[in-house]
Amino acid sequence: MDEKKCNCPFCDDETKENLSGICNPCSNELVAKYDKVLDCTGLCCPAPVFEIRKKIDEMKAGEVLLMMADDPASEEDIKAWAERTGNKLLSVNKDKDIFSFLIKKS
Repeated sequence: MDEKKCNCPFCDDETKENLSGICNPCSNELVAKYDKVLDCTGLCCPAPVFEIRKKIDEMKAGEVLLMMADDPASEEDIKAWAERTGNKLLSVNKDKDIFSFLIKKS
């Protein structure tokens, strides 16, 4: 019987080649590649969305941003922002109270 693969971006053959440097929750290995980092910890809604927009505007298409935030609303806010702007949300991870987002600029 074939073992079923996980559907997370870290285990997906199409996206994992773009990732290396943050922890894969499935294997506990460092795997996420990113070009820029944005620390939004301590900021409350809507500040993380404003900051991510400014940072993404500075980046080239195809580059990946690692953004960290501790605002509980940030998970839904960043998902909605990525969908609305056409940027690709590669992953969302939560460790304790810190969210980590990998976003690829379209």
